[in-house]
Formats: sequence, C-alpha cells, structure tokens
Amino acid sequence: MAGAPRRGGGVSARGALLRNTFWYGLVTVGGLLTGVVMSVVLARGLGPARMGEYSYVLWVGRTLTAIATLGFALATTRYTATALAKGDAALAWGFVQLLRRRQLATTAIVAAIAIPVMLLAAPGSLRWPLVVVCLALFPVALEHIYSHAVYGGQRYELTAKASAVKMSLHLLAAVTVLSLGFDILGLVIANTIGTTIACAVQRGSVRRIYPRAAAPVPDDARAELRAYLVPLSVVVVLDAIVWDRSEVFFLRLWASPQDVAFYSLAFGLATKAMVLPEVAVGALLPTFSALHGRGASGEFRAVYRSALRHVALAAVAIASIGGALAPGIVGLLYGEQYLPVAALFAALVSVAAVSSMRRVAWSALRGAGDRRWAVTATSLAAAVNLAAAALLIPSGGVWGALAANSAAQGVATLIAFAVMARTHDCGFPIAAVARIALAGTLALVTTMAVLDGETHVLRLLVAGATGFTVYAGACAGLRVVGRAEWHVVSRTLRRRLGARERIGVPSRARVRPGPGERLGGVRGHVGAPHDLGPRPAPAPRTSGAPGSEPFTKVPAPAAPPQGD
Repeated sequence: MAGAPRRGGGVSARGALLRNTFWYGLVTVGGLLTGVVMSVVLARGLGPARMGEYSYVLWVGRTLTAIATLGFALATTRYTATALAKGDAALAWGFVQLLRRRQLATTAIVAAIAIPVMLLAAPGSLRWPLVVVCLALFPVALEHIYSHAVYGGQRYELTAKASAVKMSLHLLAAVTVLSLGFDILGLVIANTIGTTIACAVQRGSVRRIYPRAAAPVPDDARAELRAYLVPLSVVVVLDAIVWDRSEVFFLRLWASPQDVAFYSLAFGLATKAMVLPEVAVGALLPTFSALHGRGASGEFRAVYRSALRHVALAAVAIASIGGALAPGIVGLLYGEQYLPVAALFAALVSVAAVSSMRRVAWSALRGAGDRRWAVTATSLAAAVNLAAAALLIPSGGVWGALAANSAAQGVATLIAFAVMARTHDCGFPIAAVARIALAGTLALVTTMAVLDGETHVLRLLVAGATGFTVYAGACAGLRVVGRAEWHVVSRTLRRRLGARERIGVPSRARVRPGPGERLGGVRGHVGAPHDLGPRPAPAPRTSGAPGSEPFTKVPAPAAPPQGD
C-alpha cells in the first residue's frame, strides 16, 4: 500500500523532507542576511540613479536567463527525483546528462542572438555590462542544472559549500569594486567570476551523488520529457514576465532612474522577506514528485494543505509586522534618500505573502507533471501584467507598476488554487488562512500603535517584538497553531541538537513519529526509505547556502539578486 512503512535502513520521505527543510532554512537565513547587506552596500555605493541603471542590467540578465534555461533545471529536479525514488540512479544520471546537453545548446543560441542586439541597441553606458551578462549565461545555466540535480537527489546540504563560496565572493567583490570605482561593469564581471566558481563547486557535489556511468534515457521517456518540457518552458518564460519585475522595462521608458531603483529595491526587499515562508516550498518539488511517482495521492494532498497553512503562518507575520516597521528600517539601512521605498515595500510585501502560498500550488502542479493549467495561468497573468503596465505606468509611475504586478499575481494565484482543488482534489484551507489573516491584522495594528511614528532602533525592536507576541498569541487563541505543531517543532529541534550523528548523514534507525504526532495531517511515515533512491555516502558537515546566480530567480533562493 502506498505510503505504508516498509522495512529497511535509511530515512523515510517524512524524515527526508524535514532534513531538506532544515537545510533549506539554513540556506534561506544565510541568503537573506547576505542579500540585505549586499543591497545596502550597493544602494549607498551607487546612489539612486546608478542603482536604477544597475537594477535594469540585472533585470535584463534575469530575463535572458529565463529564456535560456527554459524548463531544463526544474525538469532535472523532477526526473532525477522520480528515478531515484524508483531506485534507478543510473537513469537519474542519464537524465542529468541529457538535460545538460540540451541546456548548453539552448544557451548558446540565446547568447548568439542577444550579444549583437546588445552591441547595436543597448545604451552606451550599459552596452558592455549587458554583453558580459550575455556571456554569463553559460555558468548560470550550468549551475542551474547541477544545483537542481542535487535537489533531485534530496541532498540539499551538499549545496551549502557552493553557496557559502558564492555569497562570500559576491559580497567581497561588491565592496572591492565600489571602493576602486569600477562601477557597474566591474560589478557584473565580479558576479560572473563568482558564479563560475560556484558552478564548479556544484559540479563536484553532483559527482558525489550520482554514479559515473549513466543509463541511456529510453525513447518513451524522452517523448514524455519533451511533452513535459514544452509547457514548463513556456511557464518559466512567462514567470519571468509576471514575477520578475517586467514593469522595470516600462518604468525605464516613462519614469526616472530613481523610480526604477525605488521599485526594484522595494520589490527585492519584499522578495527577501518572503524567503523564510518559502523554506517549506523549497523542499516540496522533489517530495511532490516522489509521492506522485509512487501514487501516494492521500499523502500528496495532506502535504499540500499542511504546506499552505504553514507558509501562510510565516508570510502573514512578516507582511504585517514588516509593513508596519518599513519606514524606520528603510531609513536606518539605506538613508533618507530611499524613504519612498518604505510605502512601496509595505504594499509589495502583502502581495508577496499571497504569492508565497501560490508557489506551494506551483510546486504541486509541477511535481504532478501538469502540462496545461500552469501554462494557462501564467499566460493570462502575463497578458494582464503587460497590458496593465503599459496602461498604468505612464500616469501612475511606480504605483502603476505595483498595481499591474498585483493584478497579474492575483489572476495566477486564483487559477492555481482552483486547479489544485478541482483537478487534484487538493482543497484550500480557507478557514485556517482567514484566522491567520485576522491574527496578522491584530499584529499590524499593535505594531503601529507601539511604534507611534518613531523610527529609532529601540522603538523598532520593541514594536516588532510586541507585534510578534500579539501575532503568536492570536494564532494560539484562534487555534491556528496547536499542540501538534509545537510537538513537531520541539522534537525536530531536540533531534538536531542532540543527534548522535553528523547532519546530512542518514541514520540506520527508522525515524518514527511519537504517539499521535502528525505531519501534514498524516500519521506515521509518509514513505519508505528506499523510495528515495540509494543511500548517499557519508558527507562531511558543511555550512552555507545553495548558490544562486546574480542574474536569475530560482526555486531555491540563496544569495538574492545583487542590488535588488
């Protein structure tokens, strides 16, 4: 029976999900802190006008990355996770090799087209930075394949070394480049070098997981892969339009560079704020793929609903308290010249809270191999985004950009939830999310009352702590957080602090739930040890975060885009 406990060594799917979430959380905290420090260094070092120009360069790079990488990276995670769940490591490595070859061919085509365009059409001050961005597509694309192969192998901890190297290099490079006065071109070159080094480290991690010999991918699997890749690639490109600040293009046409900087910085801060609730999302795609591959539909639905509720818990807390504290935080970190960012951030972080829940549905759809609705949702959202941006930005500026993005995200989110409910019988926890929203409203009002217009550090700390206390108390009083959640959290912390083995080395002992313990609404084990593929060899404990290139957004966020 699917999901029934089976004998054998290793860890269960439940244990793997907890372990991956732990490492993803560590990754997220490191990436969040580094990203905030990096944004402060760049904002103060470049100033609003040059910061706007650099934000435009980064946006072009991310858009080209989406076009070049298409769906190859996400397909790598899905197909390697499914093959390893069936115990076929050689086939999993065969998928990696096949997708890597196709990825390099696509990247070469995009670079060959983009470089002449940049040389002929780009503004003179940004021409060479944009050419370097085009060349950087190669290490970026390869790192995508390698890091997602590691995710498919459920070995999130192995990406830590590459991320630690990458984030350290990028931060050091930014400080050095700005100190020497090399400006935007120097920043782009330094980021490219850091990404290339991280790509080499990621490749070493992949070689630790997969066998040296690859099994050829069968013809029927190739046909299924093509059928999966085409709609997924469309979704990835449209995602870049809807979720990755396509409004920057219109702002550059009709607004000032300062407006581009303010919107990009607010958008980037809202994205950084929401990486914590997306800790759960980051480990979900391989889990959904493995559960779907085994036909464990009951466990699939339970993990989906549980993830939505827990993402909402974290997202609403950050949106309510962070929005109230925004004026003081922005002034303290970035200076008075960036104060317009605060109001934009408060609005964008609320939209990002809803978007973080949509990503749970996105992971579930991709894990289940959806080929229709993701394309439909993102196509409609992209059309809404572009039409609204062209209509609203000329007169509304940054607020028109915010309205366009919010409308697009709302359309895609509603469709994603409706499809999961109707097609996969995965309902949305309306009552729980409504109670969480009420708790967030109470926290927002309390935080603003305590703050009372003051922006000094002590008042910010007191107001934030008070708001969080009110939020936690309201969630407990409204029975959003119960005894089961506290038991799982405390038990996980005890295991991490008192473990007899090194983190990242699978235990030979089965991970068994305590009496009445629940995870995602399911009692007992979610799966069997050998459903997750061969047990990896013991690895030395590392620290850091999985790398992400400076020019793209990936499902596993680590070092956020530089300067955003």
